[in-house]
Amino acid sequence: MAWEASAQIRRALTQKGAAAGVPVSGTFELTPRCNLRCTMCYVRLTPEQMAPIGREQTAEEWLALAREATDAGMTFLLLTGGEPMLRSDFPMIYEGLAQMGLSISINTNGTLLSPELKELFHRLPPAQVNITLYGVCSEDYAALCGSPEAYDRMLDALQWFRSEGILVHLNCTMIPDNLNRWELFEEFAPARDLELRMTTYCFPPARRCECKGFSRLSPEEAGELSVKDVLYREGIEVIRKRAANLERPLSSCKLDLGDPIQCMAAKSQFWITWDGRMVPCGMLSEPVVRPFENGFLTTWQILKEETSAIRLCPDCTGCEERNSCMNCAAVTFTETGRFDGKPEYACRMNRAYRQALKKYAGEHYEG
Repeated sequence: MAWEASAQIRRALTQKGAAAGVPVSGTFELTPRCNLRCTMCYVRLTPEQMAPIGREQTAEEWLALAREATDAGMTFLLLTGGEPMLRSDFPMIYEGLAQMGLSISINTNGTLLSPELKELFHRLPPAQVNITLYGVCSEDYAALCGSPEAYDRMLDALQWFRSEGILVHLNCTMIPDNLNRWELFEEFAPARDLELRMTTYCFPPARRCECKGFSRLSPEEAGELSVKDVLYREGIEVIRKRAANLERPLSSCKLDLGDPIQCMAAKSQFWITWDGRMVPCGMLSEPVVRPFENGFLTTWQILKEETSAIRLCPDCTGCEERNSCMNCAAVTFTETGRFDGKPEYACRMNRAYRQALKKYAGEHYEG
């Protein structure tokens, strides 16, 4: 499938970039504002909440920084928010970026696709559009997003992007409010010949000023649903293989101070927030540097150095269940407030995941 080929190319280039310390892939968080009011959101801010934190960067500032990042090696760029298309100057930003030859992806709720944007995307199509799916009917959108009409607008945008031959990927986040509808989410994507990325783990809201009513699945619910998702999409043979792999031997290499960050964050990837801070990834609030003030290349070098010094929990290094754990620096930091803390939620989720793998593999599990 097209999305698989695209992902493989990007993965190969970001790995090569990491080996050379080149910032191949970036994310521009253009705004924390959004036209929806989703119950699980930890980024959305009102203008009143934004004021004491900072200001959105202008279109000219984003484009100037993008030129510096492109000169440094940036090839892939994700535009996100909030809802990035909510900005009145989004067309100016997007067109300027597209003219730099960047491979651009967009995270969107799919409800603000205006005639102007259709003309723009027809003329300069993005490499990929990631549409967040909040439900499978107007009632779902009313309950989770406060906007029943948003469902039909999302469907219209989805259909238009597909008609243009633009690669579309669906994302959804499972929370207690929609857990009993997980199979309907799973059915929505293949019925439209699309791929769905189901997120069962919600990061604690590390960057939000006010987060009222934040809720997420229990670790046990999240772990089991992760297995159900794999079973639905990939079948029982994949479940059996994963269950068998739980017993594979761990590496004998151990680091006294714990493991360094294993992902591409601040190796070949970076994230720049709406108010101008560069961080290793969108879930981390530190280390932080200021590229709009000090220049991209200088801040990239500082970010790499500071991130390379981070070490994760020493207990995790020797854990017998680490070969299936989803723990990372962002999980540890948001769960515990420190990089070397032990994220108990992640531990419990991993145990539930392992138990569910064995359960669904059934009598074919050999362990």
